[in-house]
Amino acid sequence: MIEANKYKLGLFVLSGMALLVLVLFLLGIAAVFKPKVKFVTLFDESVQGLETGAPVKFRGVTIGKVSSVTVRPSDNLVRVDMEAELSAIDVGKGKSSVITRKAEFFYKMEKEVEKGLRCRLDLTGITGLKYVEINYYDPRKNPIPDIVPPKGVRYIPSTPSFLRGLSTNLTTTLARIANINFEDISTELLGSLKSINSFVSDPRIGALAGKIDNITNHLDTTTANINKVMTESNIREISDGIKKSMDSINDLSKSLQKQIEEAKISETAAAAREMRSELSDILNKLGEAIDSFTELVKNIDDDPSSMIRGKQSRPVEH
Repeated sequence: MIEANKYKLGLFVLSGMALLVLVLFLLGIAAVFKPKVKFVTLFDESVQGLETGAPVKFRGVTIGKVSSVTVRPSDNLVRVDMEAELSAIDVGKGKSSVITRKAEFFYKMEKEVEKGLRCRLDLTGITGLKYVEINYYDPRKNPIPDIVPPKGVRYIPSTPSFLRGLSTNLTTTLARIANINFEDISTELLGSLKSINSFVSDPRIGALAGKIDNITNHLDTTTANINKVMTESNIREISDGIKKSMDSINDLSKSLQKQIEEAKISETAAAAREMRSELSDILNKLGEAIDSFTELVKNIDDDPSSMIRGKQSRPVEH
């Protein structure tokens, strides 16, 4: 009877231990036995909000967590150790084992550093908590920091976070604003406003503005009157009359020339030639007068106000 009780007691203890182990696995201790890859980065900025256990993401996908956050007094940098689980990587099929191929993925990450692979702090949300984001950035704008990396562990360089850049720009802007001498600017602005007010309040300015207004009104009235008189029909009638007169003179000239050529009297040849020369001079002068009148009519038609202010001189071209 006693032996049976001992057997039952031992079975109960073994069952309890097995149940305890099962519960611990269910609570997360099983994760301790999962294959992991460790790597580290160094931040030259405040890591406020980054705690142990914070997520580590690769291009937005959680692949691990932060295992520890420590300060390196030698150069005042913050060291962040991370662990990535191999189960987060899908390597597909291959000749080697799955674990080996997953581990090779993390080993190759070091080679990707030259292509711009960096660690950066990002906000989880409005809570202020942060996580580590691993992603590719432009290596020209995000060079590898000139620091000594830890030995004996895979190292991924860091790049400044968005908040740090924003804070730096804000600090610089505030410093520049603080250096502005607002008192001098206010004094100069007040003096300028007083000068402008004094200038505008000058009675001579008001009188000058009134005269300019009167001149403008008279000019508008005169231009309107000229436009009424020098209508297009009147200008066309004058031009047609001048054209008819020119045609008559040309006909007369041709008729006279023909009569002179048909005449056989040598005594009148010299007089005819002289008359012809004088008539040619008259025709030339008349042609010049007509050209001048035509230009006058064109100028009046284009700008009637030119009859008041006169012809404007053109600038001399160099």
